[in-house]
Amino acid sequence: MLLQPVSQAESEAFDGFVGEHLHGDPLQGTCFGDLQASGGRSVHRFYLVEQGRPIGSLSLIGMQVGRLGTLLYAPRGPVLDPRQRVAWRVLAAELGQAFPRAFAFSCAPRLEHTLPHPPGYWERAGLALSPPVPRTVVELPLSGDPARDFERLSRRCRVKVRRAKSHGVTVREAGPDELRLFLGLMRQGPAGGWSIAQTPSDLADVVSAFAQRGQAGLFLAGEDGAVTAASIVIRLGRHALCKHFGGDGGGRNRAAGYAAQWAAIAWAERQGAERCDITGFRASDDRSLQELVRRFGGIERRYSLLEFPLRIGPYLGYRLLPSGRLRARTGATAAAAAR
Repeated sequence: MLLQPVSQAESEAFDGFVGEHLHGDPLQGTCFGDLQASGGRSVHRFYLVEQGRPIGSLSLIGMQVGRLGTLLYAPRGPVLDPRQRVAWRVLAAELGQAFPRAFAFSCAPRLEHTLPHPPGYWERAGLALSPPVPRTVVELPLSGDPARDFERLSRRCRVKVRRAKSHGVTVREAGPDELRLFLGLMRQGPAGGWSIAQTPSDLADVVSAFAQRGQAGLFLAGEDGAVTAASIVIRLGRHALCKHFGGDGGGRNRAAGYAAQWAAIAWAERQGAERCDITGFRASDDRSLQELVRRFGGIERRYSLLEFPLRIGPYLGYRLLPSGRLRARTGATAAAAAR
């Protein structure tokens, strides 16, 4: 058997495994799963074991999608080498046995450009459907020395951070009672679209939950007592996710957002992170990534949303529904609607 259940008493060891695994991610740790469980969703954790040793792990969220049954969703997971093609097939088969009410398994594994994609539903079911569009994130490799890594950022970013300091912008780590300032900045930006939360208040709950475990930092930047930009970072072991929000035009022109973002990245590095995804908590499919790389530097990483049918009949009906609220929904869209 590949799946080995993980008990709540093993949470700390599980987080340690996820944090140190090459393909780990903070959203595959216990904190995000516990937060989902507090919202009434079922959460299941497994080690993926081969020949008596763990080769990966899986934090799985079960969501009810109407009469279709249960959608199993692994945010930024499973934690498994994409080259383990046999393991991926075994995983789909064992999930189908362990969750007979589930109709599909949706996951978003990290993939390098040169690695073959794991087998997806279009291979297993023999469907004439093209694979999902790969998503892209931007990561900064971290060496353990924030001063040296600052010099490796793009020239534009370094200039902006230094300019912010010369203009009197200060950055400080915020306390839990200052989340309201962070929420205010988020509400000035585009609504929705944070992947792990539907509203600013939901995302604040996520940040609070990670902060209580020492796995998150919130940084506020501004001048003369006014906060004009903020950045949040979530870290688990070697891996960090970072997102910044700008405020008014004055804050942007004086590069407060750059200063807040760099403070969050440096915090994660001092905590032991070896890479930081500066895209934030979701992948992006548009050209704004090119601007992100131009502003900060970094490396573009691509991964795909994959879906494995666990019950072919209902799943095909789900894919081919005619016009209506469920038309053309993918597993990711259904997962977002269930949040």
